[in-house]
Amino acid sequence: MKSGFRTFVICILAVILNFFTAFVCCSKLHFPLFLDTIFTVAVLFYCGLFPAVLVQVSYNIINSLVWTYNTGFFDVCILMYTVCGMLIVFSSWIIARRKEEFEISLSVTLLYLLLIAMISSACSVIAGGVIDYFHLMYYDIPDKVNPIKKFTEGFVRQEYGLFVSCIVAQIPVSFADRIVSTFAGYGVFKIMNCTLGRNL
Repeated sequence: MKSGFRTFVICILAVILNFFTAFVCCSKLHFPLFLDTIFTVAVLFYCGLFPAVLVQVSYNIINSLVWTYNTGFFDVCILMYTVCGMLIVFSSWIIARRKEEFEISLSVTLLYLLLIAMISSACSVIAGGVIDYFHLMYYDIPDKVNPIKKFTEGFVRQEYGLFVSCIVAQIPVSFADRIVSTFAGYGVFKIMNCTLGRNL
């Protein structure tokens, strides 16, 4: 019971901190990154697959509700980004579940983290690009909601077509985001191990 309650509290804090990092990155620093999965990755390593899924789904649902409250209408595409989050969690778990192998050496740890970033980035590029395509087709979305919008518009002006532009524009942003989020998330996980003890 105590372990379950601690995991629940960690998940709540992870959702809050995901909102904080995303807000600071997009609204304050105006970086073309999302940074809304750093603490999801940390929970994935520390607590496992199901808590990480809970964190990411909760984040996306709450984000959609906040969007609806601020704009006055429900945007199904905002909620559909849950698919991206889920793919990131599941693709990361394929490697992250072998936590004992991360302890072999620093170089092995770095290679595994890079592999997680590459696999999750590929999933994010495809799913995010498809969602962005429908989002831009039917809604006039502000830049702060989708930091890739300006990149997409740049490719459209080069006459690549909207669908191809949505996919291609995802590549640099998603890869950079997954690199930062994966390594930062693992760093948070290591801090949690030191301060909270290893989660069994």
